[in-house]
Amino acid sequence: MSSNFTISLFLLAAIACLSQGCCPERFMQVGNRCYYYNSNEVDWHDARHACNRLGAHLVSIHNYEDSREVYVLWKSLVDDDYLNTWHRAYWIGLNDLQNENVFEWSDGTPMDYSLWHPIEPNNNNNGEDCVSPKNLGSNDFDRQKWNDSGCGNRKPYFCRRSVIS
Repeated sequence: MSSNFTISLFLLAAIACLSQGCCPERFMQVGNRCYYYNSNEVDWHDARHACNRLGAHLVSIHNYEDSREVYVLWKSLVDDDYLNTWHRAYWIGLNDLQNENVFEWSDGTPMDYSLWHPIEPNNNNNGEDCVSPKNLGSNDFDRQKWNDSGCGNRKPYFCRRSVIS
């Protein structure tokens, strides 16, 4: 009897996936997007390659709702010590590797929104070409603001892709 129940649950999940779309294994579904968070700290280039191997890209943020969605998901996945430590956030896909001060998303979408922390981007020490939230401030909005950072710094990362139809 329990095997029939298991098969029924599997079939219901498959039908829901076919009708609404679903995410690959290890991804979390939020609406029509699939997110993958990896807490291993890697440099920006390794994070981008890891996302690409999963059929995804480092997250791009095109409005405050995107930013909040990623940030709230991140907060739900990390320990409190990450929430209260400056520079302990995650890589996003924004970078100016091709042309200094011309920021672009690694997924090729246009940069149509920004949420820079005050005095950022500053290209401190002429080597800050990759972006992550700064995670600095007294509230969730301020902690989402971006900082340009050295691409060789090691941080966790978020990948995103569309659901599979």
